[in-house]
Amino acid sequence: MASAGGSNAVGRLATAWRLVGEAVGDLVFPWRCLLCEASGPSVRGPFCSTCRGELLELAESYAALSCPRCALPIGPFADLRGGCHHCRRRPLGFDSAVALGAHDHDSPWREFVLNLKKERGAFLAPAMAALWAESRRETFDAVPADALVASVPQHWFRRLARRYNQADALAGALAETLGREHRRLLRRIKPTPHLVGRGRQERALVMRGAFAPRRGVGPSLLKGRTILLVDDVLTTGATLGSAARALKRAGARRVVAVVVSRER
Repeated sequence: MASAGGSNAVGRLATAWRLVGEAVGDLVFPWRCLLCEASGPSVRGPFCSTCRGELLELAESYAALSCPRCALPIGPFADLRGGCHHCRRRPLGFDSAVALGAHDHDSPWREFVLNLKKERGAFLAPAMAALWAESRRETFDAVPADALVASVPQHWFRRLARRYNQADALAGALAETLGREHRRLLRRIKPTPHLVGRGRQERALVMRGAFAPRRGVGPSLLKGRTILLVDDVLTTGATLGSAARALKRAGARRVVAVVVSRER
């Protein structure tokens, strides 16, 4: 009994110290909601509870009205056998896709992606991961327990210059939120140019063969496994598709693309 009492006391002390730390943090570094600019002790992250609730509703609505294969918006009565009319009979590389919302100019998701591209915006990653987990709970619950979370890598030269990869930040946050293992499975072996302004076919040609498994990544690790492949935005699918194909060549059975936003 004494041991149990001592354990309870330690637990209460740890909780008390955590609450003190949070209170001090709120005073010294108060959060301010990115959307409505509300602040105060009730704001404990990048969004106040009201704005976060609205974002969750938007993400859930998008989940209900987007293609599970390519994540593009669809109508309520769309035929999804083999994908929607946008992706049906198109080889994508990945098997399904999850997006929180559309990458429109007036969309909050686009603003979050733009913020995440800079290292000072990495604080948004845990919030995005939590929204993924809540808005797509059934999707992630259906993923096998041994699934790995991986990110789309940058070429070593770009990583050396930037020292930050938003896909890594998002993948790490998602892995922690879901209780899955985060592994860096791929390397980018081609220093591909920026894809902005390029069409679907040109993007596909540029990204062909751009990725390879990292040393030690092969069937012994990936055979039969599902990979949650994380990036910030899905445009034509050329980058995520190329990365997914590299994972499948290395033994992965299924690849789910997970992004913040989806360009129409």
